[in-house]
Amino acid sequence: MKFTERYSRLFQLLLPSPLSIALLLSLITITVAYIFTASQLSPEQNYLITLLEFWERGLWNEGLMVFALQMILMLVLGHILAMSPVVGKFIDKISVYATTNANSAAMVCFSTITVALFNWGLGLIFGAIIVRKIGEKAQREGFELNYPLIGAAGYSGLMVWHGGISGSSTAKVAENGHLASLMEGILSKKTAGEFTGNYSIF
Repeated sequence: MKFTERYSRLFQLLLPSPLSIALLLSLITITVAYIFTASQLSPEQNYLITLLEFWERGLWNEGLMVFALQMILMLVLGHILAMSPVVGKFIDKISVYATTNANSAAMVCFSTITVALFNWGLGLIFGAIIVRKIGEKAQREGFELNYPLIGAAGYSGLMVWHGGISGSSTAKVAENGHLASLMEGILSKKTAGEFTGNYSIF
């Protein structure tokens, strides 16, 4: 077994799932908050219950839930679109031009960046699929390919997705009155009121 394969298997065994990381970070945060802030309350108060109530209110915050749903929809719908037959045929067509290591990397990088500007979820899955297709093509046709380089190029869309039309910052800014609420306490109410409105990028 190669070193890279052993290294990959080790990380698969040791790296926790996203849910485990979220629960662990929540536990660490609650513990730190309890240790450093519990002394500010009177002894008869159950501060642990108070911290859990804060955690619950933060988890089910209305604004955060709306934002989370936006991100989930972009990722899920992008994944569905990337796995569709139309996109599959497009990937097959452009994979024909992957004949060397250099032009394969350039093609993967350019196509992934272009797709990610439209939808970051689509760009994320699209990059992985086209890398796999080119890897299979290289193995089938026998030309030399630096697969780690091509794999890294498949994630190049993550460099630009936040500036595209599905970026989280652009989606948040497009909300009605976002800038006014952002400037609350910094600008006067009259000045902040001038920023109300829906400034959509679409």
